[in-house]
This record gives sequence, C-alpha cells and structure tokens, in this order.
Amino acid sequence: MGGEIIFMVPAVIGFAAMATIGGTLLLWLVWIAARRWGPPSSRAAPPRFPVGGTTAVLLAISLPVGCVRACPPVPQPESAKIVAAFEVPLTTAVERANFLTILKAEAAIGGLDVNIETAEEMDRWNEMGLELSKSIEATVYRSGDIRQSEARASDQHHLGHAWISFERGEDPSLARRFRERLMSRIVERWPGTLSVPVAQTGSLPHKKDLRRSDHGYEIDPSRLAGYICGTAPGNAPKSACD
Repeated sequence: MGGEIIFMVPAVIGFAAMATIGGTLLLWLVWIAARRWGPPSSRAAPPRFPVGGTTAVLLAISLPVGCVRACPPVPQPESAKIVAAFEVPLTTAVERANFLTILKAEAAIGGLDVNIETAEEMDRWNEMGLELSKSIEATVYRSGDIRQSEARASDQHHLGHAWISFERGEDPSLARRFRERLMSRIVERWPGTLSVPVAQTGSLPHKKDLRRSDHGYEIDPSRLAGYICGTAPGNAPKSACD
C-alpha cells in the first residue's frame, strides 16, 4: 500500500495543478471577453481578475476529484467471495433458537466463533422500517490477527426465511468442510431448505428477482441482466465482477 501511495500522490497533485491552471486560464479568458464584448453590466466588474480567489476555489474542487481518479477501487479479496447460499424457513422463535444451537455447535467443531445480534440490536433495524426488519442475524468467523468471516445468516428483507451464505474463506478446504457439515444438519432438520443462486457479480440477488426451480431458486430471466457484468443495457459494470 505504501508503494501505491508514493505513485498516487504525484498523480493527485498533477491533476489538481493542471485543473487549477487550466480552469483559471479559461475563466480569465471568459472574464476578458465579458469586459470587452459583454453587456455594460459585465464591464462594471472589478478592474483586476481575482486570480487568488479563483485558484483557491478550483484547487479545493480539483484535489478531491484527483483523489477519486487516482485511487483505484479495492477488489474484493478471494476469501470474502460468496460461494454458496441457502434459504432456511425459520418462522418461530423456537426454530430460530434451534438453528442457532446447530450453528454454534458446528462452528465450535470447526474452530470458528459466532457473533449473534441481540434482540435490542435487531429492534433498532425494526424501528427503521418494515423492509429492514429481521428476527435473526448471526456471523460465523475465524479468529486470528484479522477476523475472517466465513458465513452469515439473516432474514432481513425476507422475514421468517433466513438466508445463510458461505464465503470461500482463507482456507477453502476448512470452509468447505464446515459448510458441508452444517448444511447436512440443517437440511435434515429443515427439509424445506432451498438453494439461493450467487450472481456473477458475487452478490446475492433480491428475493423479488428470484423464481422457484426444481432444486431451489434461480434468477428470473427478466431480471438477469442486472446480475451479469457486461456492456449490454442493464448490465452491472465489469468492475463489479473483479
């Protein structure tokens, strides 16, 4: 990152300098033209062009724009990419408690920790609006120097139907074993569990954009364009798939 900053600083300064000098020159030419050929009201302007004020304003605008241009988007690490997702019907408090018990037990076997949102924390979301309401929210992560998330379960945006998504993880083989063990128990306990597709963009689709298939959900063809990276109308930008 330090090496990237060394190259980014000159790029930002160079962009800001060119934008400021070019913008000041352009405004000066417009000011001269207005005084010579403009209406009488424009000729009553101050006798000297406000170079200092113009430069300060343009510099204040061009510096943040230069930062945006010079800073490339940070690609999502491979370990954080979602590789599988499922919908589990959890319509009662008892079912949610049973689900969390299984989740914590399998996480412990895999050397993982679980963070579960409290009822008070979820109530804050519920107060913001019905569409943000949720009755379960849990994150499974592997502790270490950097906390690595490996799974997330939530029924936000689809209350009563928890979506559990699994990430690739720093150690894909460990993450896969955890996923297979956990889903084996979940499907046994909730046979109505359905698979949820992972879009090409790496995100999970909105439930309204899905339709039932033989093995779970699939993205409705009429909604598919927004989940594909490309240049066709409605496609997500290619950067979304990097």
